[in-house]
Amino acid sequence: MQKPRFQKWLPALFCGAVCYILFSAPELCARGVREALAICGNTVIPSLFPFMVVSGFLVHSGTSAALGRIAAPITARLFRLPGVSAGVILMSLVGGFPVGVKMTAQLLDAGQLTESQAKRMCLFCVNAGPAFVISAVGTTVLGSTCAGVLLYAALCLATLLLGICTQFFAEKEPCASKKERVLLLTNPAVALSDAVRESVYAMLQICAWVVLFGALGTYLQALPLPNTVTVLINCITEVTAGVHAAAGRFSLPMLAAVLAFSGLSVHCQILGELKHCGVRYSVFFLARLTACALSFLICAGLLKVFPCEISVFSANGTVVPAAYSVSAPSFLMLMLMSILLILEVEPRRKVC
Repeated sequence: MQKPRFQKWLPALFCGAVCYILFSAPELCARGVREALAICGNTVIPSLFPFMVVSGFLVHSGTSAALGRIAAPITARLFRLPGVSAGVILMSLVGGFPVGVKMTAQLLDAGQLTESQAKRMCLFCVNAGPAFVISAVGTTVLGSTCAGVLLYAALCLATLLLGICTQFFAEKEPCASKKERVLLLTNPAVALSDAVRESVYAMLQICAWVVLFGALGTYLQALPLPNTVTVLINCITEVTAGVHAAAGRFSLPMLAAVLAFSGLSVHCQILGELKHCGVRYSVFFLARLTACALSFLICAGLLKVFPCEISVFSANGTVVPAAYSVSAPSFLMLMLMSILLILEVEPRRKVC
């Protein structure tokens, strides 16, 4: 199938836009890279790397499969998934955005999940960790730990509800895989070594995206954009900067929706795993929009039962480092990358 003519020009336009940003203001890009590298060392790596090692160890050691035997009745009834998925779902709720999808890809490689099951898990095993939502967003940005707890509860409930809804799209297959019935425990030292090696590689990928957004993010300060437009761009492209910019302007349910969407920067961090599991980005994007709606409704309902006050002016301080800086050019380029991915992968994707 021959590609439309405009698709052939998209890579050239993308490269041209990147070159224009790099050469028009190299000092801004250099400053953004330095700040992003500092954020990687101070925020991203300390908060994500331990959870990624633990999740990798659970898979490689066989512990996840062993614990899955206990949780098998629950996961089969709620999600129509094998018991080994319980560890992934739990780690996605406590470990942060990329952990759940990366762990799903590992279980798919290990043969403990089918491709259909991995696809469905990639749609809902994406969630912000409690340290980020409760401490950074709630206590620091909003000035209310209660608000952080409500946000985290809304996100977790929306994730689980979305996971329950995905069972209606499950193929007719047994919930337990063949390899799950045979318990194989690996040498802990070997499992830990494999987990650390894979986590280091994954952190390099994540930090590369952080640096890219940092290099492009400094452009936002130089653009004469209205404040409302800047806030919306931040919310769409990067969750940390988006929440910090929207605090005091958006209601708590809207902040829950921003956190559920997770930002295009997080999407880019897990694109490789999504493709490996056979998930089309268009489907994943639709799932994120569904999670936004569910989080908004659940948070609004929780506020009626557990009302709490937030500090209106707390967002004006610079108390939370922007883990992934963003800008209007980066927003356009990331949207262009999404279009490229969909157009490139869609014709070649096998129909399940």
